[in-house]
Amino acid sequence: MNLNPEFQRQLSLEFSPARLVGVPLVLGVIFTLTYFLDHQNQTSVTAQSALGLFLLMVSFWGARQAVDSVLEEQRSHTWDTQRLSALDPWTMVCGKLLGSTLVVWYGGVICLMVYGLTAKNTSNLFWVYSYALSSGLLVQNISLLLSLIALRKGQINSNSVIIGLAILAAFTIGSWIMPLSENPQALQTIPDATWYGINTTTQFLTLISVCCALFWCVVGNYRLMAQELRIRTLPSVWLAFALFLIVYTGGFIEAKQFGEYFYTSAFGICLTLSYLIAFAEYNEPMRIKRLLTYITQENWQRAAEELPLWCVTFVLASLLALPLSFSPPADIDELHVYPIAILLLLLRDIGIFLFFSFGKNPQRAFSLTLLALILLYGVFPGIFSAVKLDGMVAVFFPLVSDSLVLSIIYMGVQSALVWYFLYQRWQESV
Repeated sequence: MNLNPEFQRQLSLEFSPARLVGVPLVLGVIFTLTYFLDHQNQTSVTAQSALGLFLLMVSFWGARQAVDSVLEEQRSHTWDTQRLSALDPWTMVCGKLLGSTLVVWYGGVICLMVYGLTAKNTSNLFWVYSYALSSGLLVQNISLLLSLIALRKGQINSNSVIIGLAILAAFTIGSWIMPLSENPQALQTIPDATWYGINTTTQFLTLISVCCALFWCVVGNYRLMAQELRIRTLPSVWLAFALFLIVYTGGFIEAKQFGEYFYTSAFGICLTLSYLIAFAEYNEPMRIKRLLTYITQENWQRAAEELPLWCVTFVLASLLALPLSFSPPADIDELHVYPIAILLLLLRDIGIFLFFSFGKNPQRAFSLTLLALILLYGVFPGIFSAVKLDGMVAVFFPLVSDSLVLSIIYMGVQSALVWYFLYQRWQESV
């Protein structure tokens, strides 16, 4: 039988004889102690300990294994060799994710078996297992996704941040699973949620949401690995992901308010995705040069392959801004929702980030952009607000302006200035 070569390599690195014996031995000692505690106190310490250990193992240890399967290769200077191999992206993703975490799942399956044998509440067993397995896989896939993003941006020492998020995810998953495992009445049988008029339970909807998130994380890992292996990709998957989020989120809007809030919700999703992908993508001046070259040559497929993904969701947000612009502006406290002004805000902020990304030290682009946005959104408006210069507050944060035209002018001028300086830096860089 021909196994995945990367899976075999990860297996030989991680699944040593010591771990093969040591994991069940350590777990056996722990469960022996909890077994005696169960008989002394007439409680279910063993079942709860098994579930808690499972969550810690698949989240904390599993996330660390998934991250190290990529970043450790870069630190050991073996990543370039792997990129030059004949392995395809799917083989690399499956091999690294499954091979590096198999020892984690080896211990996790033991924990779930102990839980199934010792749990007093077995009526919710299907839901506990479904939540546990899907959430564990999701955390590990997200960890691999973040590690690939960190690798592309040259931030190979970001393990602590990713693992910290994994620990936070473990506590979040525990808040779903522990009530189901402890209380037989926690299983919902009466529908208490709706999605596009379909009545269902919150627990089922949460499970479906986790499975959908897992699917898109796997797709994201495949696409990022393809980019690492220098395989050209089109932005169609990113567009499909944005449309999926818009449609899926729209199902939670009440039918009576669907027409009023759907476009606003979709607009907000596109803005959020534009910010996230702009900060997550690897931005280099030569990419823009290649894009412009392909456009002048009318090579539209190559141009689409070089197109920054934030442009896709920005265009989608622009299309959604059209119907919103003809409706009365919504107010949030003292802020006015002006779609065109918000789009210009997005352009300004992304332009600032790209300006620092095209500099001599692109690793500091995010921190410098964050500092600039704190000044623009908080410090400067706060200073002018304190001295009662409300007009100057609107210059830096036009959403407080009572005039739509002025808000667009303010943001248009700022965006134009930022992109002018960005163009100058880009010319110097290429």
